[in-house]
Amino acid sequence: MKIVNYARPMLFGLTLAGTAFGQDHAEAVHEFLIDPVEVWLSRMMLWTSILAIAVVLISMIKYRGRATGRAAWSLLIASVVVLPVMSFAFSGLLVVERAEEAEFCASCHLTMQVYYDDMVDGESESLAALHYKNRYIQKHQCYQCHTSYGMFGTVQAKLKGLNDVYKYYTRTFVLPIEMHEPYPNGDCLKCHAESHKWLAQEMHTDSKDALFADDAKCMDCHEAFGHPAHILPETAGTETD
Repeated sequence: MKIVNYARPMLFGLTLAGTAFGQDHAEAVHEFLIDPVEVWLSRMMLWTSILAIAVVLISMIKYRGRATGRAAWSLLIASVVVLPVMSFAFSGLLVVERAEEAEFCASCHLTMQVYYDDMVDGESESLAALHYKNRYIQKHQCYQCHTSYGMFGTVQAKLKGLNDVYKYYTRTFVLPIEMHEPYPNGDCLKCHAESHKWLAQEMHTDSKDALFADDAKCMDCHEAFGHPAHILPETAGTETD
């Protein structure tokens, strides 16, 4: 059995991994901003790809590409099954991690770029901009505000994100973009309910019980300071479902 052709996808995987690793290396000057999990995943993806190619080359040199015995079969299975699966698993986890970055949201430029631009605009007074410029949320700002608390909130956000990516690339989204459901109080309270202003200054004293019971909505009062209506990307064109 010839295994020369199996080296090609490994080389392609190495190229992708090397690119990701190179980006991490280039950003090392801002090490305090780099997520160590992303660095670890990038390196594991790189080294499993290198190891897979090395095993292919060893098999080609030692066994001339023929699976003639147990050792040859072991090398073959490791190089074309086990190691590639590990590499793809690490790359998948890396994509999941990087999908939480605000820049990833902005990459869907027809729909989300205007919201990202508003958030990083130092002159904007929207809730997103205020949170961003005051560093109330250190990183993954979009993800942190639009993901409910706990493991199930994370899973739900990832599934909805996949659906949004699908609609974006198939051009089946509708403008202006609307949330899947009204903004839940829990996404505000998961941070603000333990803040100094909330606890020490006794803010929202008359409405705390109603807010926690979801009988009153945070956005009933604060919606005017959310993403400004004038930045809705209506000029990008309207797509149909």
